[in-house]
Amino acid sequence: MEGEKMFYPEKKEKTKNLLLEGPESVSPEEERKQEGEMSFSFSSDTRRYYLGHKDGKPFFMVEYFDSLPDELSEEEKEKFTKETRKQGEVDKTVYVLKHGEVPESKEEIEKPDPSQSKKYRVAQSRDFERGMIDSFVADDANKQVMSEILLKHSGLNPEEILQIVEQTFEAFRKQDRETVRILLSHFSKEVTEKIRAEIRERILPKPQEMEMAQLVEILKDKKVLFYTGAGISIASGVHSIDQLQQTLGIEMSEKVDGLLKKAVANPQGVIDSWEEFTKAAFEKPATPAHQSLGRLAKKLKSQIFTENVDHLQERAGVKAIHLTSQRLKENVQPEWLKNIDAVITVGLSYDDRGFLGWYKENNPNGKIIAINLSQPSYLGNEDFILKGDCQKIVPELEKDFAAKE
Repeated sequence: MEGEKMFYPEKKEKTKNLLLEGPESVSPEEERKQEGEMSFSFSSDTRRYYLGHKDGKPFFMVEYFDSLPDELSEEEKEKFTKETRKQGEVDKTVYVLKHGEVPESKEEIEKPDPSQSKKYRVAQSRDFERGMIDSFVADDANKQVMSEILLKHSGLNPEEILQIVEQTFEAFRKQDRETVRILLSHFSKEVTEKIRAEIRERILPKPQEMEMAQLVEILKDKKVLFYTGAGISIASGVHSIDQLQQTLGIEMSEKVDGLLKKAVANPQGVIDSWEEFTKAAFEKPATPAHQSLGRLAKKLKSQIFTENVDHLQERAGVKAIHLTSQRLKENVQPEWLKNIDAVITVGLSYDDRGFLGWYKENNPNGKIIAINLSQPSYLGNEDFILKGDCQKIVPELEKDFAAKE
């Protein structure tokens, strides 16, 4: 299940309409306990990486199913232990590399399921950018649009541009990715990004830009839910999961990636990177946006959902609901979403968990209001955006709302 990201432990919320309840306060003692329980798993149908804590001490484990990659040397292979586990009625061979006090492995392993890569989503992600280029090249009228964009950014003459446009549209329609790659190699990365950005601007929906005063009025009269993403935590220096993945060298599409190389050559280096990540997630100070959002949520009796694995919102004294599809399905009844007039996202670029798609499915008239530096891919024409730095906007929003109370 390539690309799956799971976070443990999951703690079941009480069965109640938590969307109409204010957020819970959290004590420093509770946070210290959670830090010692934080774990992270990343897996595919050939292997699994597991990083976590046992009794507050860090560990990691690498599991390869069936066989080890030929790219490893014999000396490196000898660092793995060979285990036999049940997969249904079949005995499966698992090669295991451990470092630290790793909990006991389960006797039985699950059969790989291609659909499991979507388990952390509660619904199809709301993403108007998905298939954007395919939609663009499906319309011949956009050949002229593409020519105008290239004329502006590429420095090529009109005859060259016409030829490239015709070849590009044909290659995209035939799903000939190699030809597309060759055609795009005519341009620098900077020019390619400018071209993509302009196509994006022309094709994506046009949400309405909102002023601060409008958002204050919505907070006064409507029931809202806050939903935060990585953008709210950047100012604190906390890494996202994607950044952790890059730091560790996790690339599941490769037979031997950076994490595997580090695990066999320098296991303590993996532990050090993992410890740095978890300490930052729990020990970095909450940002001004976290502080103000926590106070606003209490006043409004509005929950804070987050796709972040850091606990900066908790550092501000307020418990956020950390989303996975299992937690949502077990603890949020779909009809509850009809009571939410608007979901206000803060620093959220993509609907990775599918929550916004789920919200719109169950409440088509509900609005999404994004506080973000640029337009996220999940906003429709009926939605709103308040552009700017959330570290400035959220504290100002708290101040203006207090003045109107």
